[in-house]
Amino acid sequence: MAAKSASYIPSVDELVTAARDLVPLIKASANEAEDRRDLPQSSIDALKTAGLHKIYMPRKYGGYEMDWGAHYAVSREVAQACGSTGWIVSLVFSHIMWAARFPGEAQEEFFGSNPDPVLGTGSAGGGLLTPTEGGFILNGRWGFVSGINHAAGAMVVAKTEADKLFSHFVMMMPGEYTVENNWDAEGLRGTGSHHIKVTNQFIPARRAVARDDLLGRSPPGSKIHDSYVYKVRPALYQKSWFPGVVLGTAMGALNEYCAQTRSRIGQLFGEGIAEQVPVQIRLGESMAEIDVAGQVFENYVRFLHEKGKAGDDIVGPDILRSRRTVTTAAHMCLSAVERLSAMMGVTAQSGRNPVQRLFRDCRTVSTHIELNWDHSMAPSGKYLLGLKTGDPLVDAPAQGPLLGAATKAILGTQV
Repeated sequence: MAAKSASYIPSVDELVTAARDLVPLIKASANEAEDRRDLPQSSIDALKTAGLHKIYMPRKYGGYEMDWGAHYAVSREVAQACGSTGWIVSLVFSHIMWAARFPGEAQEEFFGSNPDPVLGTGSAGGGLLTPTEGGFILNGRWGFVSGINHAAGAMVVAKTEADKLFSHFVMMMPGEYTVENNWDAEGLRGTGSHHIKVTNQFIPARRAVARDDLLGRSPPGSKIHDSYVYKVRPALYQKSWFPGVVLGTAMGALNEYCAQTRSRIGQLFGEGIAEQVPVQIRLGESMAEIDVAGQVFENYVRFLHEKGKAGDDIVGPDILRSRRTVTTAAHMCLSAVERLSAMMGVTAQSGRNPVQRLFRDCRTVSTHIELNWDHSMAPSGKYLLGLKTGDPLVDAPAQGPLLGAATKAILGTQV
């Protein structure tokens, strides 16, 4: 990838190959990433040299401006070696799409400050915007801002004093916020998801966009670029940041388990673990869950691309179907890895065993609110019972059937 000209736009397959070529380096640096609680700069440099940070960066500023789904295919490869690196590639590198939704003047400022920018984002916590001449004064603190120590800026949510919920998205440049370096989770330890804090920082009006404008289908910066990625309603698109990581960690754990188990010998009786039928059955179960989850995820990112390319909004039952199927598939991945880890006994619970690390990473991804079981399933239950879900894109009338024909035949229900 590095040998190509600056104007060259690779294919998804080329990026997948580039990601796969980085796996030995990523695997070798996984323990260092956990110890540092951040990816080493050498890993970030390698990812950027491969062009993995440019997938959704606008072509106007040197990016690839690719169709939706490329991040899934690429992060799935990387996450097999290290869930933290997969998280940075899938989630953090994709955040560059947010910058392209800001007004043109803000885009020029952000992209002009760094030829290879990464954007950190913070929505946990909050900030207060006080209007002043030319913009706002911002005060606040936000958590879980992944990759912030490698970022060229941060986008956070904030509100004015009159608002109950957050009312604006705010973009900040380096030097306008302080990183607290307090990330210390069980899994995804290398993501550098630290808190940031801001005190009495002036934010020019061009870098504060009203919530509904940025989350709508015609954000301020969308007309500057050609791709539909900057024009879609992003709620369901951002849900697809997680499948590549959760599937990749499950695939990686499966591969690591097989590599170790082929030569494992029972400590009590000296038998070959691979010869045990229960081990073979459980391994097949995990593989089946991973296979099915992969098919669900593939269909989901394809659906998002097709809807975006056609200029179609995603409303009604499609929203509910997306929430529950993606969450179900993610939990299948977790089930598969949990089974593998348990079968290894204490071997996978101590030291630097990669099965343990990938299990922790997979489990931590699954705790994100986007993959929370109750959060994803309750709206479908409400819909089936004729109750309002609270989402106007779902509750609007005449949205069509919730269930597919096969499901309706099984349940015998007329929905």
